[in-house]
Amino acid sequence: MVCVIWGGAFPAIKYLLSFFTPLELVKLRYILAMPFFLVILLKRRKTVRAAFRSHLRPILIASFFGVIGYNLSLAFGEMRIPPGIASLIINLSPVFTLTMSVMFLGERIDAPKLAGMLLSLLGLVVLVHLSSPGGTDYYLFALITLMAPISWAIYTVSSKALTERYDTLTVTSLAIVLGTIPLLFFLRPRDLSLIVNLPPVAWIVLIYLSYLCTAAGYLVWVLALRRMPSSSVASFVYLIPVFAVLISHFSLGEPITVRVVTGALLLLSGVYIVNRNKRKGRQNITE
Repeated sequence: MVCVIWGGAFPAIKYLLSFFTPLELVKLRYILAMPFFLVILLKRRKTVRAAFRSHLRPILIASFFGVIGYNLSLAFGEMRIPPGIASLIINLSPVFTLTMSVMFLGERIDAPKLAGMLLSLLGLVVLVHLSSPGGTDYYLFALITLMAPISWAIYTVSSKALTERYDTLTVTSLAIVLGTIPLLFFLRPRDLSLIVNLPPVAWIVLIYLSYLCTAAGYLVWVLALRRMPSSSVASFVYLIPVFAVLISHFSLGEPITVRVVTGALLLLSGVYIVNRNKRKGRQNITE
């Protein structure tokens, strides 16, 4: 259900961009969701103080890229990129996470991982090129969208030391609260008038993004990580772009063409190879 909800986030963002600018949408979404995560942190004050004392720098980096970097890139990208295509581009985050782990954490890359990375990047090129309606601006917005999985990879790598020491819910809550605080400085009187004048459907979609996708979605995901093997939970990620494409098709009329499916299969196959070999590597270490 979380994968269905997160898949629906992409067409929801596209729909709300007809009422908000990307910055307005991101700040309103996360300001509405922030109290939920703030309550979690208030109940874990000792853990939060310890995290600040020993890991302040990675916390700040993870917060910025996990909230502002990721979400602004996605929102700006979806001004031009269809939500289904955007969801597939976002699914490249494991490839960039592996790249940064090699660069900054000393992780080794073997032939299957490299092949998976190259295959997924080929899928990206094919997907964007074949889905392009023409015009260089489409490729520019595809590059902007690509900054979202890169930002998520930075978030993942920078928060690695945190997740090894603290539970995932605390780390996620810290990132969302601290990443939202800078957005408070961009609040304007216009934001209130925008919210007041929103049609009922747009209100429902904004609440869906803030509470179902952000608050409830992350909470359920963290609970799943506690009760299931991380490799099993991670495998569900492949369903998100599938639901995003289907929901975008039925709600916004986004076409599902053979070309798009071809690029998507290449991209997802490459990401699967990268993830599969990462899981094998972890199993070998534990064994």
